[in-house]
Amino acid sequence: MSHVSDATLNEAAATLLPTRTREAAESPPSRLHRGAHLEHRVEWLIDNAEAYGLLLESLRGARRSIHIAQLAFDADCAAYSGSSSAAVPSRDAVIAEALVDLAAGHGPEIQILLNATWILNTARPLRKFFSRQGIPPEKIEVRGMSRFPHFMHAKLVLIDGREAFLLGSPFVNSYWDDGEHMPFDARRPLRELGGRPLHDVSMRLRGPAVRDLEVMFAEVWESCDESQGRGARTGDAGAHMKPRPVPAAGTRIVCDAPDGVLPGVPDRAMHMLAELLAGIAGARDFIYIEHQYLTSRPIAAALVNALRLVPKLEIIIVLNQNPDLTAYRAWQNAQLTERALLTHPRVGVFSLWSTDAHPEREGVTRINQLFIHSKVMIVDDEWAAVGTSNLDGVSMGDYGDDFSGALGRRVFRGVRNVEVNVVIDARDAHDVSRPRHAPVLHEHEATTIAELRERLWHEHLGAARSTLRRRPEGGWLAVWRAAAAENVRTLSASGADRSRMVGRVLPYSTRAFPSEQLRDMGIRLTASALELCYNPTWFGVHASPHWIRNIF
Repeated sequence: MSHVSDATLNEAAATLLPTRTREAAESPPSRLHRGAHLEHRVEWLIDNAEAYGLLLESLRGARRSIHIAQLAFDADCAAYSGSSSAAVPSRDAVIAEALVDLAAGHGPEIQILLNATWILNTARPLRKFFSRQGIPPEKIEVRGMSRFPHFMHAKLVLIDGREAFLLGSPFVNSYWDDGEHMPFDARRPLRELGGRPLHDVSMRLRGPAVRDLEVMFAEVWESCDESQGRGARTGDAGAHMKPRPVPAAGTRIVCDAPDGVLPGVPDRAMHMLAELLAGIAGARDFIYIEHQYLTSRPIAAALVNALRLVPKLEIIIVLNQNPDLTAYRAWQNAQLTERALLTHPRVGVFSLWSTDAHPEREGVTRINQLFIHSKVMIVDDEWAAVGTSNLDGVSMGDYGDDFSGALGRRVFRGVRNVEVNVVIDARDAHDVSRPRHAPVLHEHEATTIAELRERLWHEHLGAARSTLRRRPEGGWLAVWRAAAAENVRTLSASGADRSRMVGRVLPYSTRAFPSEQLRDMGIRLTASALELCYNPTWFGVHASPHWIRNIF
């Protein structure tokens, strides 16, 4: 696959982006966007039981510094082990308690940066928690980013400058789950997501990328220092960090933020959108997307354009049917429908569900939606992006672009989050002589990307990883469609053990209620055979009631 040049990328951006944002795609990359082609060590952490267990272990070994950036951090957030089934965690499993133990002695510097707007502010209660534990503010310093309607959405833990955890989820108990994804688990409160099982992807990083993440954290931390006034937000906190050359291939950090937060990032810059457009434009065989949302107009347009330009290209998309923000359901379905992605013969859109045998009712199967919280895009096993940016306007640089009405577009124009992502590129960007059909790949990065895809598809399809390494003659999309169809048959068959789904994939439905979605697939709910665990009311589907808790 040939490298997408800056000129090609700018031309694509001019076609796909709103007029106001074209300057952003033309902006030079910031110092945070660069990284030498050195050895990076990437460890994929699938679902939060795996991620949090390793995180706690690394936190307890910290000696010099712990830097945390989060959307939210509840003091009772627990890192349950996969073997524990107790709804009340032991003290040593609670993340905040681990920080208290470290701070009680001559422990590392601990800095925590949280979103702190009126609609979501866990900074105040977390400070109170540490104070009640007898920890002075100078031992654990908690700062809040108060720039509503912009949000701190990046989720990072940096330890001793030697390793980094790029996390998918906030430190909130409703987002915990393990690889079993049980339809009901007492360790998942109903509060934010209705108790739904949750799928997420995180990573542990070592190597040059950790240094870039430390720079990013320091810059955002300084921008939130209220004692220094507004001037702290416009200074160049990372000016002493020398930029490195843009690599031919490798692993790089990509950051975006509201204007004035990251001094090295030009105003209105949208680096992740530019990266995603380049990744999509270079696709030859397949694009795999699993994301919390798909409402971004430029991304949807880029997918359609790629299908038009590459006749054999397949696109596989895994999405939530009931996002946590209910307006997103209509926006997402509008993009899928208007772009004909739901009916295109080379596009498959899927959802994830979980089943098990009811523990108290013989012969009854419990079923529940999985809430997909991961942000993953993989192209041809040669390029991948994982991080915190959703495929929506507020992560792609302009929340107003998601709205169809003139008022919403005007009010939310330019609203964006602080985001951090990792792009892994196995393509040799500087080898311009090679033909498009004969890419020169860097083996280390290609292996890393393929490992992520195989692990995810093993979980979703229930297939052995050995069967997922080589693209079958009929293409990957046929494999996904067959798996979804087989699960529909299993759940529809009378007298069968309906808990024996293979994998968790089912077709996507645009219907509003989970019960309607199952019926849309041809799966009939009966009290004597199939019990739906997540069955929200009209208010729950249309009013995002969990945000009421966050406001207060």
